[in-house]
Amino acid sequence: MGPRCLHTAQEGNVLSPRDECTLVRKVQINPRTTAKDLVKMLEETGTKISISTVKRVLYRHNLKGRSARKKPLLQNCHKKARLLHMGTKIVLFGEMSSGLMKQK
Repeated sequence: MGPRCLHTAQEGNVLSPRDECTLVRKVQINPRTTAKDLVKMLEETGTKISISTVKRVLYRHNLKGRSARKKPLLQNCHKKARLLHMGTKIVLFGEMSSGLMKQK
């Protein structure tokens, strides 16, 4: 089974090994760095590269992008409604409570 596209097979690596190591090091130091930030950083050094190439290089070094699940934060009014529905009353201590509850 040959390469999917002859053009990319002939082109080879766009990045030098030194640039690849720089990308990997930057991501290992700060894992929250985006691919767009890395592209801007490389453009400052004079290397023009696409975001997909940066992602491909990082994936090759086993660095995969993930994002946390966006789960809504429960407000105090929601907690009260839920607990009242279950037949319990909530007693909150302060505005930023840790959800301390007492059964009444």
